[in-house]
Amino acid sequence: MKTMTVSQRRFQSFNNILMIFLALICILPLIHVVSLSLSSSAAIMSNKVIFWPVGFNFFAYEKALENSQLLHSVWISIQRTFLSLVLGLMVNCMAAYTMSKGGGSNGIAGYKGFVGFFILAMLFNGGLIPTYLVVTSIGLYNSIWALVLPGLVNVFYLILIMNFFKALPNELEEAAFMDGANHWQVFIRMFLPLSLPVLATVGMFMVVNDWNEWLAGSIYMKSGNVPLSTFLKSIIAVPIIDGSNAEEVAKLNNRAIGAAQIIIGALPILLIYPVLQKFFTQGIVIGAVKE
Repeated sequence: MKTMTVSQRRFQSFNNILMIFLALICILPLIHVVSLSLSSSAAIMSNKVIFWPVGFNFFAYEKALENSQLLHSVWISIQRTFLSLVLGLMVNCMAAYTMSKGGGSNGIAGYKGFVGFFILAMLFNGGLIPTYLVVTSIGLYNSIWALVLPGLVNVFYLILIMNFFKALPNELEEAAFMDGANHWQVFIRMFLPLSLPVLATVGMFMVVNDWNEWLAGSIYMKSGNVPLSTFLKSIIAVPIIDGSNAEEVAKLNNRAIGAAQIIIGALPILLIYPVLQKFFTQGIVIGAVKE
């Protein structure tokens, strides 16, 4: 084993300290929000809650889950995320497979034109107002498809999957064609099973993006039909609490209920991310460099 020099050990120590510092920056706000959601109203109002619950209770979660609009927004977000994930992977994978063939006799006609089109679409978009006019004119306003279809094709994901497909050995595809397979069979039975790492990576990107995206919900959906992220933004910006009696009002706290709703909204991502994390590095690195 090679022994590190003094300068290398110092550099390694600096990297470790820096990574710990960055990790704390990420995790401490989350711990603070969890502590707020589990603390009493009096402790929160007196600013006693930092990184540990004071006056431990689940009252904020009980009140948050009593809100029918919260549960409806969760259902809207689940539908949106599922449709965007399934349709997005399908569309981007089919386009990536086609683009991975390149031009020439074995590729597609006008390959360079298609590449230029996708690059241009990645750098520039139609703008908010034209997109809104298109969505409303085709009757998608206040429907789940207004949250799904405008962002279905993502050029970054397309290029990532395309590079992965290009990195797969050509001999596998040639052997399949010699056995009588067509492009659909090669795509479904060979390319997709071999591409699980990159599909898991892109799928996780899609889930996180669609679950957290709030702007489309505020533009294309009515107030009673918004996804969870849009609903959370609205109640955090303008919190509304109704108390039926003095005892209940004393227990209620805007910050506690808002923190509980944030944790409820973030919980699905926090549960899914560790499961798919092992695919991230492999999915991004493989195909990133073409030999």
